[in-house]
Amino acid sequence: MKTRLGANIKALRKKQNFTQEELGNYLGVLREQISYYENGSREVPLEHLEKLANLFGVELIELLENEENQFRANLAFAFRADEYTNTDLESLARVKKIIKNYLNMMKAENGIKK
Repeated sequence: MKTRLGANIKALRKKQNFTQEELGNYLGVLREQISYYENGSREVPLEHLEKLANLFGVELIELLENEENQFRANLAFAFRADEYTNTDLESLARVKKIIKNYLNMMKAENGIKK
């Protein structure tokens, strides 16, 4: 599971054009810690998983997706970004979290109307 989680984090990081150092700064850890997460040699704390999910604009469960084909489908909707500061990453994560919450509310509302 740690290996699949790490691969998912790495794929999303690369798809969105973030470096390990940028993610490390965003999470408040060294770049090496991100490498450990990505290769599955270290557990990723829930707090970090939640922050990464917000930054990547995905649901937490998507980071934990064990089915590679489903993860690839989710990955197709990620977007790339270039040259972000740590403050930019914090702002981006907040905006993506708002969008994610809005989409979930719309799904719930549509489910209720049916």
